[in-house]
Amino acid sequence: MDSTMERAGNFLPRVDDSAASSNAVDRRVVTLTAPASAAAEQYRTLYYRLERMREQRPMKVVALTSAMPGEGKTVTSVNLALAAARANPERRILLVDADLRRGQVAPTLGMRNKQGLAELLAGECDVRDVVRRFNSTRLAVIPAGATPEESTQVLASARMKQFLKAVREGFDEVYVDLPPTLPFADAAILGHQMDGVLMVIRANVTPSKVVKQAVEQLAGAALVGCVLNGAEVNATPYLKNYVKK
Repeated sequence: MDSTMERAGNFLPRVDDSAASSNAVDRRVVTLTAPASAAAEQYRTLYYRLERMREQRPMKVVALTSAMPGEGKTVTSVNLALAAARANPERRILLVDADLRRGQVAPTLGMRNKQGLAELLAGECDVRDVVRRFNSTRLAVIPAGATPEESTQVLASARMKQFLKAVREGFDEVYVDLPPTLPFADAAILGHQMDGVLMVIRANVTPSKVVKQAVEQLAGAALVGCVLNGAEVNATPYLKNYVKK
């Protein structure tokens, strides 16, 4: 095993502060920008549902994907990871951007996407060079980094397996933002190495047959549920009335 990856477990908990401007955070990160909103409450609900699942089975590494691009998987990943960090400040929480084709975690959080997972897996840097703490939270983040020529090959490498082993040892909860499932093989390759996979679906946009195809492509992965993204509050009369009070 490469020495850099061998030492990863020792370095991971020691993240450095790299504060991002709060104005640079995407407004859809409602767990920060609108923590009292109905949308933020839904992300907290999603997190506690995962917590209940953890009472029944080990689920340290949870990945999020979607059938196609543009369904909101990255925004969901960021909000879920931040909800986890706020709910359990004593736990070590890590968010990994494994979408090496179009990594959006860093820009969504207003962070600089310098070195990241791609450079780490290429052996160009050390883990402590890519792990950053987001703002004043306890959330640690590893951005995607530069897009490699062969993303699928990089994610299927032995280094990636070593990296996942290291973060399992170094953190209590790990959330992984995967590429969309249908356009690429990446999500299917990594999905089998996750303890749980969530499928993000854009309400009134993603056809059911497309979702079915994506689920079939993830066959063998631990698919634990789906997240309906972009649903109107009006679609849930009780929630609509409750929010008005």
